[in-house]
Amino acid sequence: MAMTTILLPERIVQVLRVICPILNDARVEWAVSGSLALALHSLPVVPKDVDLQTDRLGVEQIALLLSEYLAHPPGLHLGVRLIRAYTVQLKIRDLEVEVMGNLEFQSPDGRWNPAPDFRHRRTVIDYLGLSIPVVSLEFLFALYTQLQRPGRAALIKARLEALGGGLGQ
Repeated sequence: MAMTTILLPERIVQVLRVICPILNDARVEWAVSGSLALALHSLPVVPKDVDLQTDRLGVEQIALLLSEYLAHPPGLHLGVRLIRAYTVQLKIRDLEVEVMGNLEFQSPDGRWNPAPDFRHRRTVIDYLGLSIPVVSLEFLFALYTQLQRPGRAALIKARLEALGGGLGQ
């Protein structure tokens, strides 16, 4: 199977050049998520922002390490479509960076359930000399399914199948 060339918008690359060395050197548990993770997994998506996945401690660490970019301080955030997380929002080079820790999904019966562990099957992608931890395609499938984004979920499912895996792998 031919490797797809990943081409990220320059403003995203500039933000990654700020984030990656600091967080990797500090040994923070984190990974890129959302549309940027899809792009880094070679899916045909153009990210417009940067989403990072971590845990509550990671949110606090990232808020301290990147305090000069703080847009909104750490706190519990109830997102759209039945998601909540402990978050911090940063603004780096005029680009929004959302850091989500302890992500939870609300089930139809109203209970909150933890998202799959972002560290499970996380991979590190080398891009332009940067070591970028990225959540797994399985994690992204669960995320976009919960967000009721069937187009994205189908794109991820097709990619997993093309790679010879599946959602149960």
